[in-house]
Amino acid sequence: MPILGRPDKLDRLIGRQRDASATADVGIVDDPENAQHLFWAEFGTVTEPPRPTLSRAYDQHERALTRAIDRQVGDLIDGDITSGEAVLRKPAEDLAEAARENIDGNKQPPLAKSTLAARRRRGNISERTLVDTGKMRDAVRAVVREGVATDGDDVAAQVVTMDVPPKA
Repeated sequence: MPILGRPDKLDRLIGRQRDASATADVGIVDDPENAQHLFWAEFGTVTEPPRPTLSRAYDQHERALTRAIDRQVGDLIDGDITSGEAVLRKPAEDLAEAARENIDGNKQPPLAKSTLAARRRRGNISERTLVDTGKMRDAVRAVVREGVATDGDDVAAQVVTMDVPPKA
């Protein structure tokens, strides 16, 4: 029951709080092989330096993402949008696109001579650091769903705790 008798926008939002809950995961969600490669790129290996992509995309776009979510929440309160999924969809897709752009544009540090030679033997003359076939880049996406995240839904936790054998 509203405090002053007549429900306002906030009262209505509180009443449909369950409908307004959503979770967004950005990364490689359902492709273990490419998730493993992204993990190695993000954190490095014994033989390869880190080439951050997801964390760099988030750091570069954190303010814009926060502003976009704030605007969407305002639209949710005003009733212009009706779900938490709608609040998170565009910002999550924007972050996925930024991560793909970081993979495409990653140049430093340069590839090892042995890596370049192996690529040339396969007919690939590209010197781009994270794009050999494009499969890892293409696997990055945003998954937005209604409801509150559970521990099992946390993609970042899945990537960090995933059984990732060391790359030698």
